[in-house]
Amino acid sequence: MSQIVTFEQQDKIGVIKMDDGKANAMSFEMAAQMNAALDEAEKNSDAIVLEGGAKCFCAGFDLETMKAGGPDRDRLLKTGFALSYRLLNAGRPVIAKSAGHALAMGAILLLSCDYRIGVNGSAKIGLNEIAIGVEMPGYGVDLVLDRLAKPAQIPALANSVIYTPDQAVQVGFLDEAVEADALNSRVNDVAGYLASLNMPAHQKAKRALRADFWQNMKRCTERKSCQKIKSI
Repeated sequence: MSQIVTFEQQDKIGVIKMDDGKANAMSFEMAAQMNAALDEAEKNSDAIVLEGGAKCFCAGFDLETMKAGGPDRDRLLKTGFALSYRLLNAGRPVIAKSAGHALAMGAILLLSCDYRIGVNGSAKIGLNEIAIGVEMPGYGVDLVLDRLAKPAQIPALANSVIYTPDQAVQVGFLDEAVEADALNSRVNDVAGYLASLNMPAHQKAKRALRADFWQNMKRCTERKSCQKIKSI
């Protein structure tokens, strides 16, 4: 088993880095290692940074599994969305450090983090599922409704529009985009600030602000596409 996700505790900040040497595709192994890293981060970290590679934050689900279809495809979708749900519900602030492309599940990961920092340039960010003939499950639809600006929801999801980082800030995939040489310092600044918050108050406010999303999740569990997400 290769190590494609690493965890490092840096003072009060837990850094989780995805690096499979390719496109950081979300596979069963990637999800398992990310969950293990989150277990470590939640023990001692006051804030969590989720980092991808210089060229690719995450390019989506593992293509071989998705193309094969059948039970494994459905299980991978549920596994990925369960990870998204965990990030959204994390007891610590989660900061996405996205230097490269974030497509499909990569974009879902961005929508699952509390603060998202990208890099100005030509990186591609968006939900391209519809363009490649994959129907977005109910959980993903609810996430888009909760986190993207309303005018962008149909273009981003139904039309599979792909955005540059500066455009992604406008529609809601990112909170800010900085120059490449400023990324590390900006992520450190944001993570340090968020780690200084009163955590019980932060958690209460975050969950209250997402109350509508959680309510949709309760309804979502009755749909076939969302069953058992919370239990995976």
